[in-house]
Amino acid sequence: MKKHLSLLSGVVLSLGLLTTPAHADNLYISGNVGWALSNDLNIKDSNGSTIAKQSLKTGINIEGALGSRFDNFRLEGEVAYNPRDIDGVAKSNVHIASFLANGYYDFTTEGIQPYLSAGIGLGWQTNDIIVAGTKYSGRLVKLAYQLGAGVAVPISKSVLIDARYRYFGMPSITEGNAITYTPTSNSFLLGLRVGI
Repeated sequence: MKKHLSLLSGVVLSLGLLTTPAHADNLYISGNVGWALSNDLNIKDSNGSTIAKQSLKTGINIEGALGSRFDNFRLEGEVAYNPRDIDGVAKSNVHIASFLANGYYDFTTEGIQPYLSAGIGLGWQTNDIIVAGTKYSGRLVKLAYQLGAGVAVPISKSVLIDARYRYFGMPSITEGNAITYTPTSNSFLLGLRVGI
């Protein structure tokens, strides 16, 4: 728990730095929505042997962020939500909400702007998973991270269309000391970035 609190404190501190008056002319907000394609849940028993593979349906991914730009670099705080149902298993799903501090490198600050990104923070997972007739339900908080790339296209002085790819992951999760799995997803998103 102490690790989670110290990490969360770091994220909050980063957000505080983003909102300082010295950088007010570089502030922006952004919002993106798209599809999340998830790897199968490879569910293992306490001995590490795979006992089931469950496919996750394509789900929606929603992201919102507040950030600031420093020449070719950007820093932001992001909140995201990604619900996913398990294919072929009624009332079985995995929902992940995340709060990440992201860093970006824009290859150019004029015209079409390709970029790379990376982020780290916390992920809150709520799940109902049925394995061999047994239901595993729970909520937990874990470290979360993402890597991505995208391109921004300006449509006015302060508004850009943003298209991006995002790989999101969390460490392995153990449910009831009986099964383990690793949640990951690949998302393709479209949205807007607006200067404020």
